[in-house]
Amino acid sequence: MKTLVLSVAIKLLIPVFLFFSLYCLFRGHNHPGGGFIGGLIASIAFIFHTMVHGPNRTITSLLKINLYGFEHQPNQSRSLFLMRMQRVKRWRRRCALDDKKSGKPDFRLDPFDLIATGLLVAATSGIVGFLLQEPYMSSSWFAFSVPFIGSIGTPVIFDIGVYLLVLGVVLKITFVMSEE
Repeated sequence: MKTLVLSVAIKLLIPVFLFFSLYCLFRGHNHPGGGFIGGLIASIAFIFHTMVHGPNRTITSLLKINLYGFEHQPNQSRSLFLMRMQRVKRWRRRCALDDKKSGKPDFRLDPFDLIATGLLVAATSGIVGFLLQEPYMSSSWFAFSVPFIGSIGTPVIFDIGVYLLVLGVVLKITFVMSEE
C-alpha cells in the first residue's frame, strides 16, 4: 500500500508515536501506563511504517545502527577536528560503497536483540532488592531526580525492560507476518 499521503503522514507521525510512548513509559510508575503500553504505542509507529514501505525498508531505515564515529578530543584545535571529520565522512562513503559491492550486511538491530535486552533489564532490576537484603523485585528509589522524568527507581528500570521486550516481540511478529 504505497500512497504518497500515507507515506508523508507516517514520516510525520513516527516521532509523535515515539515521544508519546516515552511519555507513557515514564509516567507509568506513578499513574496508569508504563512499559507495556509504551512499548505497544512505540510499535505502532513501526507497524505503520512496515505497512507502507515493507519490512526490509523498515529494518534498513529505522533499525540500522551506525557504529562509525569520531569524537572531538579536548586538546585538539577546532580546524584539526573538522579536517579529521572530513576524512571520516569520505571514509564512511567509501566503506558504504565497498559494503554494497562486497555484500557485507550492515549492523542492524534485530527484534530478538530487543527482546533479550528487555528481559535482561527487567530481570536484573529486581537484584537491587537482594543487594539491599530485601525480597526480589522490591522497589528501591534513588536519592536524585531527573528533570521531566521524576525520581528514578527499580520500577522505572523494570518498565524500561518491559518496554524493550514488548517492542521487540511486536516487531518480530510484524516482520514475520508482513514478509511475502
